[in-house]
Amino acid sequence: MALTAPKKRKLVLIRLVFRVFDVIPLCDKCATMQVALSEIETFMCDYGAHHSLVIYPYMPLIIFDFDNCLAPGNSVGEDILLPLFDVIESDKSNDLTPSMRQEMRLDFWRKPLDYIVEKYKFSEHSKSASYAYFSQLNIAHPIEGYEDTHLVNAFEGVKLLVTSGFQKFQHSKIRQLGVEDAFEDIYYDDPGNPPRKGKAFYFDIIAKKYNTASSEVWVIGDSEESEISAGNSLGMKTVQILRPGVKKSPKAQFHVSSLQEFLSLVQMS
Repeated sequence: MALTAPKKRKLVLIRLVFRVFDVIPLCDKCATMQVALSEIETFMCDYGAHHSLVIYPYMPLIIFDFDNCLAPGNSVGEDILLPLFDVIESDKSNDLTPSMRQEMRLDFWRKPLDYIVEKYKFSEHSKSASYAYFSQLNIAHPIEGYEDTHLVNAFEGVKLLVTSGFQKFQHSKIRQLGVEDAFEDIYYDDPGNPPRKGKAFYFDIIAKKYNTASSEVWVIGDSEESEISAGNSLGMKTVQILRPGVKKSPKAQFHVSSLQEFLSLVQMS
């Protein structure tokens, strides 16, 4: 359940004082939340009057994934990859059984291209054709996200987007979903621009850029191998969003089924 604005302000204020002044014992003397809030506000005013105190509210730093977090991987329409599938499946150098072909097609909506090329041992011809095909992809029509995708605008704090995929293609999807302006910045882990750096590289840049301890950074996405693993490697707070078809991973610190659940988690932390 989402917090009301007054309750949210109280929690932000109390968290702020706990973090900055370590006055947790103050609340031990208070019988009610209202009395606690009053004492905290008085303390802040008195302290600020004598120390030229400038108060900054607690603002979370949140890193979002894109595919299968804010929009289904196949939201662009599965027909867009049919020409590429024809090239790959007609290449006799690729030893793909019917079941492997079916699995490969599904992987194209869930995994990065370099992972797929390695997993299915593409020939050099199929590999080159795949990279060339993705490098020119551009979505020119609006796409739909999940029912709660719009809630990305409800999160306070600094929001960043880190996505794996070819920059031109990914940027066109983000733009056509209509969420580009929700983020302070967008980073692309582009397999078409080797060497591939990996999401941990960008996560570390973000934490340092915003002068935030890794333990205070939120990371949300669907992939155990990608953003969850990267966030864990840096000691960040990892949240797996269990979109349809996503297998629950024990490696994530938190699990949510929607952005509404994640919003409540961030607000209460």
